[in-house]
Amino acid sequence: MNRDRPTIRLRLNDDIPDARIAEVLHGVEEEGVPIEVSRHAERNPLVLAHDASLESRLGIGIGISLDFVVITTEKLPAGHPYLVENLNRAEASDRAAGANAARLVKRMPLTDPTAV
Repeated sequence: MNRDRPTIRLRLNDDIPDARIAEVLHGVEEEGVPIEVSRHAERNPLVLAHDASLESRLGIGIGISLDFVVITTEKLPAGHPYLVENLNRAEASDRAAGANAARLVKRMPLTDPTAV
């Protein structure tokens, strides 16, 4: 992991298989923002997201665990994330969650993951 490269950081609980996050990653990649994924024993997605945002040079972190995708910024407290979505509710909602993390970086309007 290159800590100097400007990326969104995604911290993933060890129990979540890669296949479950594929659409989230596609959403970020479609927006053209680089992302780095790391696995952790932590089960609280709020903690994962907050720690990821602190590691990111872009200040945006994603935490995935316990069927939740949590997106936050380094400026928000750990218990008050920017967005929380259900993981694997639908492919389109997972993709929208990833895209929204990237859109935060680009300061673009967010998409509505509940509209899918």
